Amino acid sequence: MPAATISAVKLMYHPSDLAAMDPLVLMKNLDHVRMTSRRLSYILQQQVHLYTPEANQLREQIDRYVEAERQIEGEMARRRIRA
Repeated sequence: MPAATISAVKLMYHPSDLAAMDPLVLMKNLDHVRMTSRRLSYILQQQVHLYTPEANQLREQIDRYVEAERQIEGEMARRRIRA
């Protein structure tokens, strides 16, 4: 994903909030964002015509959850927490 696209995605978590989270909460949030992005991807593939405004909204939501997953994984790596 190009850097311009990444910066356009609204972050779900502020870095200081992630740094303050308990490791168990980080892992639970990681599970949540992974399941949600996969569920939204499934909906996009199976139930929404690819060129509708709803599809574009789903893509934006998926991008947001994928970025949240990256944020959480980065924080877990920084703290050397294994899922």
